Amino acid sequence: MAFDFGAPTWKPNMTKAPAALYNPFSEVSGDSGINSWIQAGFPASKIVFGLPCYGYAWKLKDANNHGFLAPTNGPNMTADGALGYRHIWNRIIDQGSAITAFNYTFASDYCYNGTTWVGYDDVKSILAKVLYANSKGLLSYFALRVGLDDNWSLSKTVLDDGYGELSEVDTDGGLCGFAARGLLSPPS
Repeated sequence: MAFDFGAPTWKPNMTKAPAALYNPFSEVSGDSGINSWIQAGFPASKIVFGLPCYGYAWKLKDANNHGFLAPTNGPNMTADGALGYRHIWNRIIDQGSAITAFNYTFASDYCYNGTTWVGYDDVKSILAKVLYANSKGLLSYFALRVGLDDNWSLSKTVLDDGYGELSEVDTDGGLCGFAARGLLSPPS
């Protein structure tokens, strides 16, 4: 897994990148995890990189302080703040006029509107992770909860740009997802 690195129910109460590829403030990130496995002797060619099709919503203490690590009052919109990608786009961004942003430091997306702040993976962060997985020579990537994707936007990012080939899809919204094998890093 390369996600669930932070949630609104965790202390300290601040916005976080739930699936940060990089994190200069902590050793908890996708890159840190992958490097730890490789340094421990596990072959990169056998590692599968996890991609979430969901994010988390926080309630900001101050609507004017809306970047990463902004103080919060805990979860927003649901009891634990968890939201599917489809819900993030349909309810918050399209209908709610949220402002979207990509943070290059974390390689992660977020959006905000008033005191609602959501950390999630969008097309830019998914593409960054697919390119990362291929550059590291990883076996594959796996999307958890692919049924929460919005019109296959995240799934198509992997496939449309020629960086993967679909091997399995489960669209029931359960714990399964798609698995794709990177074309730039075939298994050895």
